[in-house]
Order: sequence, then structure tokens, then C-alpha cells
Amino acid sequence: MHKFFEATAVTIFGIASSTASANAETYDAAGKGMGVNSNKVIEISDGHAVVNTQTGYDSFEVAAGHPLEGASGACFGALLINGAGVSGTGNCVFETASGEKAVMTWTATGFGADGALTGDWTVSGGSGGWASATGGGTFSSLTDPDTKKFVNTITGNITVE
Repeated sequence: MHKFFEATAVTIFGIASSTASANAETYDAAGKGMGVNSNKVIEISDGHAVVNTQTGYDSFEVAAGHPLEGASGACFGALLINGAGVSGTGNCVFETASGEKAVMTWTATGFGADGALTGDWTVSGGSGGWASATGGGTFSSLTDPDTKKFVNTITGNITVE
């Protein structure tokens, strides 16, 4: 089980539509973020652990023109896993292709049937057009336990000025 926890990438970035100014544009956040994790697991007992999550995003597969196209960055946080239950939260900071910073907050809600960490994400601000960005959605992050490479599948919407 220890290897499973180390392999679980915890990342999120979420987005849900909201009221925005006339220059704001809403995007479907459907896509995938890829990278490598370096999570640290502190085992408490069988099925009970605390995880210091650290992930590095190398790339995003999103629609052309999406504000996260070409972005990279890091996510960090903590998880408490106790039996089948999981709780935890963290933040992500992505540098976009335009040089702006996008900040996302994630909350873990469980594990999928495939072992992926699942949860919700929201936009928490940033610089430039991201300063007043809004949105949110869901994520499902699955890590290969041997390579530590992850794919984080996201859904939702994001509105950026």
C-alpha cells in the first residue's frame, strides 16, 4: 500500500463559470495535465497514512487557445488517508504561456475504481487576466507507481479576463 500512496499524484486545478466583465471569456476546462510526482508518505498503520503531496506539471492537453495551453507548474498539499476515507487540500501555481500566474485550490474527495485520486478544484486568482478569474470542476489524477508519472484528467469551466 505504501507504493500506492507514493504514486498518487495530487493535483488540481478547477474552474466553473460565473459572472464576469464584458471582456471575460469562459473556456471548457476539459483536458489533461501531465507530469511527475514526488509525494512523501508517512505511514501510521495499515491503511492509515499522511501524504505530503508534491507534483510538477510538464504540460497540459487542452483545446487550442485555452488559457492553460502551454502552462507548467507545481501543486502541493497534504492528504489524510484512513481506510477507504481520504481528505486533504492544497494549491497549484501554473505559469501560463503568456507569463501570467494561475492559482488553483484542490480538495481531495476519494479514490476512483482505478486507484486515481479524485476531487474538486477552484480557481483562486493569479496575475494578469487570472487576477479576477473564476471557475471550478473535478479532477481524477492517476500515477504510474513505477515511473511516478501522472495524468490528471480535469472537467469544468474557467472564466478569464
